[in-house]
Amino acid sequence: MYVVTSNSGNRILIECGVPWRKLLKVLDYDLTSIAGCLISHSHKDHCKSALELINAGIPIYASKGTLDALGLIGARRTCTISNKDLVKNIGDFDVFVFDTEHDAPEPLGFIVRENLLGEYLLFATDTSHIRYRFNIPFSLIAIELSYDRDILYDRVESKDIHESVAKRLLVSHFEKRNAIRYLMDFCDLSRCREIHLIHCSSDNLDIEQTRIEVEKQFYIKTITVTDRRVR
Repeated sequence: MYVVTSNSGNRILIECGVPWRKLLKVLDYDLTSIAGCLISHSHKDHCKSALELINAGIPIYASKGTLDALGLIGARRTCTISNKDLVKNIGDFDVFVFDTEHDAPEPLGFIVRENLLGEYLLFATDTSHIRYRFNIPFSLIAIELSYDRDILYDRVESKDIHESVAKRLLVSHFEKRNAIRYLMDFCDLSRCREIHLIHCSSDNLDIEQTRIEVEKQFYIKTITVTDRRVR
C-alpha cells in the first residue's frame, strides 16, 4: 500500500494489499482524508483490503478485469477504468491510466497529478516493461525494479529457485537493467526529486547496491521498497 498526499493533506491510496487492521494502523485510524484507492491488478498482495475500503466508504478505481477477478463488478463505490482514461477530481488529484504487462487480467499503471502544485507521479509495478514514453516532467517516480537477471540465473543454476518461478519473473516483472534503461531513455527527470524502486526482491537483487547505482546514475534521491514475496 502506498499513500499519496496532496499539498492540502488530501490523500489517495495506491494498492491496498495489506490486512485491514494494518492498513488502519498505518493511516493512524483516520480515513477522513482518503479520496479513493487505485488498484493496479487483482493479485492479493495489491488488493487484499479492497472490500473493507468499499464498506468504509472509500471509492475503488480498477480495471474491469481486476474488479471481475475480485467479484466486485457493479459493486457500490467501484469505478471501472481502462487504458488511456483520464480520471479527474479524485480529491485533489487527476489520474491518467495506462496498460502494464503482468500475468493478471488487465493490469494498470498510473500517472497521478496533484492539482494544487501541478506535480506528477509515475507509478508502475508488477510489469515486465512499460511500452509508453510520457512527455511529462515527473516530480516523483515509483517504479518496479524487481530482480537482477544475473542473480536470478545463478540461483537457477544452483537450484536455489525453481525454473518455473524464474521464468515467471522474466515475463511478468521489471528486470534491473530494463528498469534503469526505461528511466534513462523514456522519462523526463529534469524535475524529479525522488525515485522509489518498489517491489524489490531481496532474494534476486542486491538492493542496496542497486539503490546506490541508480542514485549515482541520475543524481536523484533513491529509495527502495523490499518485497520478500517476489521469489
